[in-house]
Amino acid sequence: MRNKRVIYIDVIRDVAMLAVVFVHTCTNMIVSGQGSRLWAPANILETVSEVAVPLFYMISGVTILNSSRTKDLKYLFKHRLVRIGVPFVIWTIISAFFFQIVGDGFKLDLILKKIAMIYNQPVITAYWFLYPLLGFYLLSPAIKTFVDGANKSTINYILILWYITNIVLSGMVNSLPPEMGTYFNAYGNGLMFLSNMGGYFILGYKLSNIAKEKINLKLHVSIFSIGMLVAIINMYIVARYSLQQMPLSGFPTSILLPILASSLFLILKKFEGKYPVKVQVVVEWLAPLTYGIYLIHGIVIALAQSIVNPMNYIAVFGISIVVCIISVWIMSKIPLVNKYFM
Repeated sequence: MRNKRVIYIDVIRDVAMLAVVFVHTCTNMIVSGQGSRLWAPANILETVSEVAVPLFYMISGVTILNSSRTKDLKYLFKHRLVRIGVPFVIWTIISAFFFQIVGDGFKLDLILKKIAMIYNQPVITAYWFLYPLLGFYLLSPAIKTFVDGANKSTINYILILWYITNIVLSGMVNSLPPEMGTYFNAYGNGLMFLSNMGGYFILGYKLSNIAKEKINLKLHVSIFSIGMLVAIINMYIVARYSLQQMPLSGFPTSILLPILASSLFLILKKFEGKYPVKVQVVVEWLAPLTYGIYLIHGIVIALAQSIVNPMNYIAVFGISIVVCIISVWIMSKIPLVNKYFM
């Protein structure tokens, strides 16, 4: 894609980043705050925010699969993997020290063990996002070769296959009691490389190549609004009345997620070229900071929760996002830190 920043991609990046931080600030309330007046809003807002991770993978697919440099293995290993991998490793080490010290005191052997296990599991749960993303980066030259040579029908076929196997059937496994869900659980050795998140990678590429003039704004606003309402009602009823074991209790939400993410993506793309100048300035300023914010937000949230009541997720989010933005912005002004930490 061209060097000039694409505003709607930056808007999606900023919105998704804010949503991810918010979800992680309200976890305590959702898990143990039932009965509080803030519990229902937390569930509603978390459901709305679930589109964040799919959107992140979708814009990764947009930027990588539309780039002419993606087939260049030298560029991949000298630039792309370094840019995402080095900060990830550095903040993994920092996080291992931080959470061990604040949790159980300084125990170097446990810290080193956590760091040594980085290939096996993330040091903190929030970092799970980077594992499939690094895999897509490694596979990106092959995926780029595929999408460049494939026609629309083939790409649609791959996405339909992904939706059935990784979204619908996977949703049934997670939404049915174990004794029933096992019938829809794929045999491990039969799984294809196109994982749950992998489909979003290609989906973003496909949607990015739809001309904004062909996007029906009213249609996608309707789809997103109705779909989100169904997802919110579904998850609220399931959580409110403890129906987690009811057959297919969370199924509607799981199968709606790709549809909701796609509609929101197209809605935001439709406004490309129409965003107010002041909004563009803020969006373009914030977008380069999002990866750094993602990397440090777990530590910042933990610090914020030590200052205010962890159940007050609104206050925790407010403090966390402000501290994250300011901290990353300051670090981005230091060349060496910006190069290796962000």
